[in-house]
Amino acid sequence: MPILKVIAEGDGVWPDLANRMDDVIHLKDDDVIQVSGLSAGMTSGRPSVAFRFDLPDGQVVIAETSVRLFLAAAEILRARYGAEV
Repeated sequence: MPILKVIAEGDGVWPDLANRMDDVIHLKDDDVIQVSGLSAGMTSGRPSVAFRFDLPDGQVVIAETSVRLFLAAAEILRARYGAEV
């Protein structure tokens, strides 16, 4: 399973992409990102969370992490930006 890296201060976080915009797929406002909980998605039997990204060329990307890491990421962002953003 991929590693979830949380970067709370994300402004300018990926400078390597500035000169590669033709290689970047940036989903638009009307695109849908799906998120789903999987009750036993981890090999340990613990729950996981999966994200589905339907790309403009028809390809689909699925990214999955544990619910534990997902909630930890949410707490880090809540601590940085507050609950009422």
